[in-house]
Amino acid sequence: MKLNAKIFALVFGLFSLATTFAADTLQVFAIRVEFAEEKTDNSLTTGTGLFDSDKAKKDAYSLDPQGVRNSAPYWRKHFEFANAYFNKASNGNVVIDAHIYPKESSAYKLKKQIIDYNRTSKMKGEKTAEFDDARSRDYLQFIYDAVMAAHESGDSPFKEPLSKNPNTKRAYMIIHAGASRLVDGGSMGTRGADTPGDFMDVYIDKSAWQYLPDSIKNAAFHKEGKKANGKDSLVAEGLILKGAAVDTLKSIMVTSETASQDGLNWGVNGIIVNQIARELGLPNTYDVVKGISRLGYYDVMDFAGYNAGNGFLPSLPAAWERAYMGWTPVKEVRPVAGKPVTVEISAAGTGSGTEIVKVPLSASEYLLIENRQRSWNKEGEVSVSLSGAGESSDTTIKTVPVDSLHLVFEDSVDCAKKCKANKKKAKGVIVDISSYDAGLPASGIVVWRVNDWYLRETLEYGIANFWGGDTLRDHQFGIAMVEADGILSIGKTFKNALGEDTYDYGSGTDLLPHLRKPGKDSKQKFDTVKTIGSTGYANTMTTQGGYTGIKIAVNVPKGARVEKTSNSFMGDSVVNFGAQKISVTISIDDGSIDGAEFPRNIGLASAVRGAVFVDDPEKDGEKLLVVGAMDGTLQVFNAMGDTLFPADTVIKQKTLTRNSAEREVPLYRVGASYGPLVGMASDGKDVYSLHTKKLVKTSFAGGFPVQQEIDIDSATAGPLVYDGKIMVADKTEGRNFVWTFSGASFDGKSAPIREIPAPVVDMVKCSRTDDAFALAVVTAENFVYKKYGKKLDGVSGERWKIACTDLDRDGSDDVIVVGSRGTVAAYVEGEMELKALWTKSYKRGAAGTSGLKDETSGIAIGDINGDGYPEIVFLGDNLVYALDRSGLPIAGFPVKISRGAPVYGFFSDPILVDVNGDDMPEILVPSSDGLVYAFTGKGKQVTDGFPLAAGSYEDMDSTSVIQPMSIFVANAVSDKKSKGPELYALHRDGVTAFRLRKASSDAAESDAAWTLPAGGNERTGYFDASKLADVKKVSSKDEISEFFMFPNPVRGGKAKARFEVGADAKNATIELYDITGLCVFKAKMSDVKQGRNQFENLDLKDLGSDVYTARLKVKFESGKTKQKLYRVGVVK
Repeated sequence: MKLNAKIFALVFGLFSLATTFAADTLQVFAIRVEFAEEKTDNSLTTGTGLFDSDKAKKDAYSLDPQGVRNSAPYWRKHFEFANAYFNKASNGNVVIDAHIYPKESSAYKLKKQIIDYNRTSKMKGEKTAEFDDARSRDYLQFIYDAVMAAHESGDSPFKEPLSKNPNTKRAYMIIHAGASRLVDGGSMGTRGADTPGDFMDVYIDKSAWQYLPDSIKNAAFHKEGKKANGKDSLVAEGLILKGAAVDTLKSIMVTSETASQDGLNWGVNGIIVNQIARELGLPNTYDVVKGISRLGYYDVMDFAGYNAGNGFLPSLPAAWERAYMGWTPVKEVRPVAGKPVTVEISAAGTGSGTEIVKVPLSASEYLLIENRQRSWNKEGEVSVSLSGAGESSDTTIKTVPVDSLHLVFEDSVDCAKKCKANKKKAKGVIVDISSYDAGLPASGIVVWRVNDWYLRETLEYGIANFWGGDTLRDHQFGIAMVEADGILSIGKTFKNALGEDTYDYGSGTDLLPHLRKPGKDSKQKFDTVKTIGSTGYANTMTTQGGYTGIKIAVNVPKGARVEKTSNSFMGDSVVNFGAQKISVTISIDDGSIDGAEFPRNIGLASAVRGAVFVDDPEKDGEKLLVVGAMDGTLQVFNAMGDTLFPADTVIKQKTLTRNSAEREVPLYRVGASYGPLVGMASDGKDVYSLHTKKLVKTSFAGGFPVQQEIDIDSATAGPLVYDGKIMVADKTEGRNFVWTFSGASFDGKSAPIREIPAPVVDMVKCSRTDDAFALAVVTAENFVYKKYGKKLDGVSGERWKIACTDLDRDGSDDVIVVGSRGTVAAYVEGEMELKALWTKSYKRGAAGTSGLKDETSGIAIGDINGDGYPEIVFLGDNLVYALDRSGLPIAGFPVKISRGAPVYGFFSDPILVDVNGDDMPEILVPSSDGLVYAFTGKGKQVTDGFPLAAGSYEDMDSTSVIQPMSIFVANAVSDKKSKGPELYALHRDGVTAFRLRKASSDAAESDAAWTLPAGGNERTGYFDASKLADVKKVSSKDEISEFFMFPNPVRGGKAKARFEVGADAKNATIELYDITGLCVFKAKMSDVKQGRNQFENLDLKDLGSDVYTARLKVKFESGKTKQKLYRVGVVK
């Protein structure tokens, strides 16, 4: 059976908002409405506009039968089912109190026929968008006419006084004559659809009223911005009803008389339940843009779920909805390495124990695990309560094995060869059932992945899942099933043998545990699927692919009832296991820290480089983590994430619950905030935080923080800690200084050690000597200063980071600066000047493709390829750069960070530390999408345990609001609790920590590593290259080992050429020849060094589009000349 799914997206689906209350008792005033009768039956609609007017195959509809659908008792029985349903779904928290109108007579009458409200074809010259808009307006005209017909009658449901009980709320539902378009075509599906004039069942809320025709004058409006003429833009949000108990009608439910048509018996119980759930505040969970099921049969808010059991037996709301509404308590578990957590989960809706288990994946994502059972008794039976369609209140109970439940509602059986009429089919109206998950395809453990950020963004529109356009596409959803078989088919569109769209709505293979049974002739064998691991197609990664290390395991329960089901999509037989209680074991790999309190919500957004470590005075060998927020607030935790003292204040944050309850997040402040944070550093014992107007020292000598402060005029950079001194840069009376303070006395007595002509934006202590000119600074006006100054060859407005090391191991310190718009340069102190070694330009900020002006992430320096020389590592434009001593990328770089959606907006530092146990530092990349990526020194991405889910993803409307993640590596926890270094990540208002499980325990102390921003807690920005292993001597050889030009083909007329030679050379010449052999371009370079060299900015704009031969000629110091050829294309 195929549902007409895509129709859902056409009418109001995207605009359906959540309503504003959650009720204990919901009074539903149901309004029966008939249309003007079609004297000649219109073939585009089912029936003639009156109740019970569809004469075709009416004898086939033994459930929800014809004949009394216009009567109040008939509809009271459907609401009796709804009340029983919500009683179980809500654990007794919700009562549905239905009132049917008109009370005595038959339905209210409209003056128009149904087709007048739902034309099926475009007018001549009408555009599709205009047609869709007109249909929406016609539908709202129907809503208006139906409401006014009821209100203007002598039996108006809108004039009934409201209950004075604050826990009782009122809602309205239109029940109109005619059939739902949902199953138009019957068992033939869309191929047999022939009544496009039928209505869909649509929930109308305040956003849909914008489609009210302009001729309606009693609409309620709200202001929404200004028009081009300056007048207020008014948008309709409801109907004003004079003399009514409610002054403005803002929402109304709509359902059809029947869903049965074309000989297919289909129930309206599911439609009614779904509409009431929308009124209570639950969102749609199908994809409202594509009109595709996302959660399948396992959720009543997905159209597949409310059509389970052919619409007669809708399934329960999924775990997230029941938790969101506050109907079902949630048990949260946090496993640690070697200590798995086992929880016995009771069947959803039974109220007999824990029904929902939450497993955090990141700061904004988590798993929800629940036990969904078709039968709620151990014998596997289901009892269906049936009542006659008329006034009699007598009921009969039909009890069947759950595997035979289909015999209660299906029209035909044994359809493998030729369908036979189902002679055991029930009659009347289903008013109750012993298990409200009886309509599911199978029983077992369901695992859901929930994306909190996404839901916060979409719930105001009444939706949880939708196609996110060209940006998010189907990469982000609020709620998604982790399909246990690893075949990710729910929510995807496939084609059947006839070329029609077909969908998977879920089966037993999506649950744990299950066993697939191959066909008789198949030699394939399957094992019972009992786990969802941390990798693979069915995994516990975050939506962005962040590794969590979590594993979900479910053994077949003892005494479990065997259910034989089928995977209708794959064609396999499936065995599932029914049990009222199933034990689930949640474990995590050894990347967790035993006993840690991470992840932790710290309440405030952390600053870039906003953490330092100090020795824990109470625990030898352990560290304290001091975290700085952007507003200057400092908090402290031990390395396990635990607190040292009671919180002195709290902030309030809204939770993602139906009532938007607030939770209090305690702040463990070391003292009052001294204003916006400029930077922070530490000498290992005390913390020095620089604020715009204060330099503050925080000590933890007695285990409790003590603070001292020094006034600063206007801080611009720092602090930097070296040899007991604290260096800061500020602007005083229009002049720019670098000051030094004593960390020991901290008495504020200081004289400026240097005056700088422009504001300092970053600084570094270049050597281990106490020379005042060992300090190097970079300014906002594109100057770099050491003993002497030098104008940077950068882009106007570029913002700079600075570092220092001995790049070529010649005993002299080199200053490296990286600009926010792609400029990278190195300098060395010469005679009476700061000499430029080289200047390069790379994609970063405005020089890249992200649209950002600036990417201000810092520099990391270390030996990542084992050659004995330090490499320069920085980030930009979805790329990791690793440059050698000549400023050229080493082999394998630059490397793309993400080959899917690009990662950009780098404002925090990469770090270098061994993570795979090879004693060679890898590059760790913190990204604003909540992941930490890892790359080897050869440019290969580390995939074992990476990318690591360390933060939280949020898609931003503007690049200006990107929130960077900062990462830090240290041996902060004793080896008894965590062997190996720990990685700490700060992102938004969260902090989390992991053990680098494959790294050696001393990886953080490696001389080749750079494990903290700016090179350490002291923030000196210095890398001591003298501690590296000796450089391997390479014998000189007159040869060209590498030569190429890029980009290839050349576009825009600018190119570069890179080559590597085995010995120093006098010069190198590059020549380009066209197809005739004519030399059309020539460039020369002198002072060629052994190793890699590069021709910069070759101007080829005068060349036409063609393929050229490039010849490189190198004249070596020995007098020999070598040459190498390369083919390059040019595109004008």
